[in-house]
Amino acid sequence: MAHVRKLEIENCGCIRKASFTLTPLHALVGPNDSGKSTTLTALRTATQFAAGEFTWGKTGELLPFMPILDDKTPGRAICFAYDDGLGYAVGSTEGTGLWDRTLGNLPRLGVVDGPRQSRALLGKALLFYLAPDALHSDQLLKALRQHLTTSTLVRLDPDALRAPAPLIPDASQIRFADDRGQGLASVYDAILNRDRKAFDAIEAAVKKAFPTVDRIALKNVGTTMKEPAAILRGGTQVSAKEMSEGLLYFLGFSALQYCEGPTIFLVEEPENGLHPSRIQDVVRILRVISETSQVILATHSPLVVNELRPEEVTVVTRDETGTHASLIRDTPEFEERSKVYALGELWVSYANGVDEAPLLKGGARG
Repeated sequence: MAHVRKLEIENCGCIRKASFTLTPLHALVGPNDSGKSTTLTALRTATQFAAGEFTWGKTGELLPFMPILDDKTPGRAICFAYDDGLGYAVGSTEGTGLWDRTLGNLPRLGVVDGPRQSRALLGKALLFYLAPDALHSDQLLKALRQHLTTSTLVRLDPDALRAPAPLIPDASQIRFADDRGQGLASVYDAILNRDRKAFDAIEAAVKKAFPTVDRIALKNVGTTMKEPAAILRGGTQVSAKEMSEGLLYFLGFSALQYCEGPTIFLVEEPENGLHPSRIQDVVRILRVISETSQVILATHSPLVVNELRPEEVTVVTRDETGTHASLIRDTPEFEERSKVYALGELWVSYANGVDEAPLLKGGARG
């Protein structure tokens, strides 16, 4: 799979202009209200638009469409460049100049109408680019279509993970029903039926992480509904309502690697509800997923950052001039500081929660 190497956003939500250099597994860190969640949502909006996959909300809105790419505000754009040299852009106008800045002045192949149901919002909005001397036009379009994947936000919620869920038909993809993890039991039922070795591997990891658990259970709550449960050593059954949040989150993240469809996972605060000793396990799972998909995190946890590499962490800040994204490895005095601190501790030690000036501009800790 080709990964998004560079992402540029202009006039979307709270972001006026921002440029991100991404890796297969990547984390966005920084103060609250700096633009991390907006970045994830903008990325999802653009990928869903390009792939033409939406559902209709209860009030007639397109989901998961973020109202950031309408025709009323000129200059709104989201641009992607992949690690194989191809790229595309989604936006409300061609007049921003962002297209060429993002993709290095590559020649433009053309402008393609968006999916019919969203043309009223965007009109002609999907722009394709061709890397110099790479492919002919028909080859390019075929290659780009392979890049146009859906993405999914992952904001796991324990109540959603606990909820009973309908079974997934054999002909359907294994996936959660929403970004909160609705359908956990049905996902595990499908994994068990289609790949017993995968189910056993998850169960072994759960037993290692939670020594009191003997096995994962799926409780029938109707003819077509199941809910998660656990059997403890000694035989006690723990119902969905009684399961700990930490175990539910661990099960949710463990299942992601077997979900089908999206090849970009946008994960909000994977540390939520987890004991610090389990964070390492979850990041390890996300790294495995990133071998075949791309995983982009928004996190406030130094323990998550400790499990990453310097090129995998971007510090996001926002001030009156706009949103700024800086790789942590490019911050002043990084080499010297990294000799003293683990990566997450370096970030926290030199962050002030406002503009991260001690980290981004150098100098003493705030």
